[in-house]
Amino acid sequence: MSQRILPSDASALQSLIDAMRDGVAIMAGDGTIACVNHVWRQFAIDNGGDPNSHYIGENYLLICRKSAELGDTLARQVEAGLMQILAGGTDFRVQYPCHSDTEQRWFELLAAPLELGGARYVLITHRNITTLERARIELTDAEQNTRNLSAIVATMPDAVIAFDRQGLITSWNAAAEKLYGYESGGMVGQSIEMLYPSDWPQGASDYIAEIIESEIKYFDVVRQTRSGELRTIAVTAAPVRSATGDVVGVSTVHRDVTEERLAEQRLRSVLDNLFAFVGVLEPDGTLVEANRAPLEAAGIEAKDVVGKKFWDCYWWNYAPDIQGQLQQSCQRARDGEIVRYDVQVRVAGDQLLWIDFQLAPLLDADGVVINLIPSGIDISDRKAMIQALKTSHDTFKDMVAGSPFGIYTVDADFRLAHVSNGAQPVFENVRPLIGRDFSEAIRIIWPDPFASETIKLFQRTLQTGEPYHAPSTIERRQDSNDVEAYDWKIERITMPDGRPGVVCNFYDLSERQRYDEHIRYLMREVNHRSKNLLTVVLSIARQTSRNSPPGEFLDRFAQRLYSLSGSQDLIVQGNWGGVSVKGLVQSQIEHLGAELQGNRIRIEGPEMVFTPTAAQGIGMALHELSTNALKYGSLSNPKGTVSIDWDTTENGKSFWIRWTERGGPPVSPPEHKGFGRTVIERMAALSVGGTVELDYAPEGVQWQLTAPFEEVALTGGVELIKTPGEA
Repeated sequence: MSQRILPSDASALQSLIDAMRDGVAIMAGDGTIACVNHVWRQFAIDNGGDPNSHYIGENYLLICRKSAELGDTLARQVEAGLMQILAGGTDFRVQYPCHSDTEQRWFELLAAPLELGGARYVLITHRNITTLERARIELTDAEQNTRNLSAIVATMPDAVIAFDRQGLITSWNAAAEKLYGYESGGMVGQSIEMLYPSDWPQGASDYIAEIIESEIKYFDVVRQTRSGELRTIAVTAAPVRSATGDVVGVSTVHRDVTEERLAEQRLRSVLDNLFAFVGVLEPDGTLVEANRAPLEAAGIEAKDVVGKKFWDCYWWNYAPDIQGQLQQSCQRARDGEIVRYDVQVRVAGDQLLWIDFQLAPLLDADGVVINLIPSGIDISDRKAMIQALKTSHDTFKDMVAGSPFGIYTVDADFRLAHVSNGAQPVFENVRPLIGRDFSEAIRIIWPDPFASETIKLFQRTLQTGEPYHAPSTIERRQDSNDVEAYDWKIERITMPDGRPGVVCNFYDLSERQRYDEHIRYLMREVNHRSKNLLTVVLSIARQTSRNSPPGEFLDRFAQRLYSLSGSQDLIVQGNWGGVSVKGLVQSQIEHLGAELQGNRIRIEGPEMVFTPTAAQGIGMALHELSTNALKYGSLSNPKGTVSIDWDTTENGKSFWIRWTERGGPPVSPPEHKGFGRTVIERMAALSVGGTVELDYAPEGVQWQLTAPFEEVALTGGVELIKTPGEA
């Protein structure tokens, strides 16, 4: 059971610890955190701790123990210290780092026994000692830096000489002894002007004044050694300040650059005789040197560009994007990168010249970038040649891509390298495509044994160079189950990487194959339908002659033949595939004239397609009905109407078409049953395996044909294969 702080103590104790600036928690004898102060709670919230209970009720000892088991030595040390206090020990303290993602922090844990209500508690304080720790680290670093600086000066390869404001030497390192031949003991206290040649125009006071004004100054001078030898010295000078900030002297670094300056003169002579463009930039991009070639090409002098930022010089400032590119290149070169690209520079007459431009860092012995070296070579002729070659290549590429032929290549690793637009449909189900193993791609598209045979053919051509040609290949695809036909050949070629590859050129014969098959089908269909049609014509002729007086035979036969011709026209227009119901109805009432069709005949029904057989039978019936309506029925007077409608049953298994007359003279069943009635009642029904209901009602004839949907409507059919180029 965890110990509880007595209520009488809790309020006063909470107020007391809340007044403390450090994070405070009071731990009971069993390790349970009994209460915490405001600083503790805020720290928990700010650092991702428990934002609700702030660890009150958690077992502090158990938390330490678990962390110790994971290898946290500090947690093990804290647990031991707290256990010692609970066992009667005295204070315990330990310092530890507690860094966050944004800052480094150090804390000190102070633990002391606390007696409350006769029970032993532990007062745990976490004190932020970051400021003290940083001060200690800074002091240590400063002492070390001082020692390091003294060691650096003493061991620097360059001469380091310091002197006061009167020019009297105060420091003289070993490198100065080596450079000038004077020992340190004899030089300290001497005037720096001991090193000046007798005819040197400036005194030490002049330099001191300039250095104090400019803080740091770089310049070349000539100085004289103990042996009387004159040397060119590169001087870096800076003022030395006291702790109060007052200038008390000057510190200088002397480097012997005699040989370097002679080499620079020789190099300058060489560069000025180069046709290439060469320059020298400061690391910040300021141009300090340029050889003769770029100056003469632009028609400018060195004074026009030296001292300017390189991108602001005449060659580049004709276009902001070119300037921006150069600025970025200078930054990359400052980072140690060699930058190279083709670019146009402006030359005399505002003309643009293509150059192969390079910007390289110049490093000192320590690997520090001390200059940037721009250079350029005129590549105008090469650019023109490349552009002409690219134009030729693009033209050929466009021709290949737009060709109706398919072209693809397989590289030496037996992977797809290029696939033209014309070849893309073949590989539509292969993804990813480019770079895909050719064997895998072929096996996705084609089944065995064709896939294996094709792979072997490609491998043989790749290995031996032997070409292969297959003028007519017809296979069923594995990925789509479509039958396709190709004329294809393969040859070995040299790929862009110099290794062998295989190119496949093919022409898709699938459309032509389907077209030829369709033509053969149509020829068979024409032959079959022609025989059927002749049989129907012969039957019409016989039935018409049997039921018509000789004087009326020709007219009736012609009308019925015209009806049959109308149905046949629609069948042919539908490519022998089917006939629109609405189109069939309109064709069979066309002989009634535009006025009757537009004002007295109503046609209504969904879009459907009749089979050719249904179109013939139903078409003849509609013709007979329309002829009878015109002669004897509702269309024989000025007011009668006809309604023609059709639909399917709710379950879609049956089809019906209905002819309804209204408003004509009174109707009675005919006394004589001729060929027309035979067509209306029997032939139409037989053609579709259906039934006919014919009612000679007094108010008008009503006719309805009902048949199985699959016998009437075209649900499949043959699709006409268009020839290439056909819309």
